[in-house]
Amino acid sequence: MGFFGIVRQWTETRKKKRIANFELQGTCPNCQGKGFNMLESEMMMGSYYDCPGCSGSGSFSDWADLNQ
Repeated sequence: MGFFGIVRQWTETRKKKRIANFELQGTCPNCQGKGFNMLESEMMMGSYYDCPGCSGSGSFSDWADLNQ
């Protein structure tokens, strides 16, 4: 296994741990349970859009249904 294989394996392991942590909390990994995401450029204006990962619910179960 070369360098890139090791990096890929580390990245996949990290992603799985992150998703497992959000599953325990019951929150969406994309929006951290808020149900919306704000663009950095629009933070001052207060604009936001519903999270595409959970359709705005903030729930892990909705995220899992839509993404897996």
